[in-house]
Amino acid sequence: MERRLIPLETDLPIEGLPEEPLLKELQDEARTQGFWGLSAPQEFGGQGLDVLENAVLFEEIMRTTVSGVSGGYYGAGIFGGNPPAIILSHGTERQREVYARPVTEEGCGYFIAMSEPNAGSDPGGMMSTTARRVDGGWVLNGVKGMMSEFFLARFGVVFAVTDPEKRSRGGITAFIVNVDSPGVSIEDETNTMSGKIATWIRLTDCFVPDDDVLGAVGEGFVLGQKWFGRIRTLYYGAGMLGPAARALEIASAYANERHTFGEPLASRQAIQFMLADSAMQISALRSLTHDTARKLDAGERCRMESAMVKIMGTETAWDVLDRALQILGGIGYTNKYPIERMMRTVRLFRITEGANEVHRAFLARELLKEDAVNIPRPFVA
Repeated sequence: MERRLIPLETDLPIEGLPEEPLLKELQDEARTQGFWGLSAPQEFGGQGLDVLENAVLFEEIMRTTVSGVSGGYYGAGIFGGNPPAIILSHGTERQREVYARPVTEEGCGYFIAMSEPNAGSDPGGMMSTTARRVDGGWVLNGVKGMMSEFFLARFGVVFAVTDPEKRSRGGITAFIVNVDSPGVSIEDETNTMSGKIATWIRLTDCFVPDDDVLGAVGEGFVLGQKWFGRIRTLYYGAGMLGPAARALEIASAYANERHTFGEPLASRQAIQFMLADSAMQISALRSLTHDTARKLDAGERCRMESAMVKIMGTETAWDVLDRALQILGGIGYTNKYPIERMMRTVRLFRITEGANEVHRAFLARELLKEDAVNIPRPFVA
């Protein structure tokens, strides 16, 4: 990060994606140094790391706008692809070979289609994309949206309603859909303030064979929630630690260097308190993230813990970045420092994978149950 990627920050476009041949050069270095496909199975050429090991590396990778918090996607392709965990854990042998293996070996992308225009934070209750059983498979119809990596994707995991009565309780199924399948078309595309391109796709009588049903019919929503628990811990916990820790380092160094009215900023109590608050928040988030990662590695479901990580991670990163910008003043608002760029992406994370308010409501419901046995406890090996 320090030697190769951070020095590239000011030279890349807003999307943060290196172009060839630089990308190929960085990918070769990642392969050689053992940083290729961190979550991917070793049989696919990956590292096969567990959640905690990934969390440690995620924090470092997300420190820079080149491979982490930028307009681009995680790793910007530099560290290879990590197949969807849901395919690795619940896919058939054929699905693992056809879809998961190329993600690591070839670096091909994929998309996740859970959200819809009218079903953002309530996909279980408001999902309208349907899957109708036909001879040999299923026919999908509906619109899925706000996908930021569709332009890189070869296939995607699409969640659709197969039983309108049961919905999230056994009526939503996961399907693997190829981008070039008949009936898949781009409904709309728009730029975002982070530089990402948000894409909506329309499925029109899109046929999916039975071989591409992921997991059991009706279990898609449950599988998705298990998968999102891991995603929230890594992207919203460890992933938010990266920019937060980097911002604190930048703000601390600047406070020592910058002099006003004859004294360094660091001598002022207001600045000292901001730095202290940031350091405490980062340490608490790191502890929560690593504790949750250990639980996930031990096979625990961690629904409450991952919700806490999602909320705490996104809000900690924003708080720390906001303080750093305040300490840097006007220069922090320019692209001479990565703060403003990080803020444009970090702000989105409080909305995606369920708005923070939705997660708070879920936590409250769980805590107020009469048999509140799921109150999180520290991990014990």
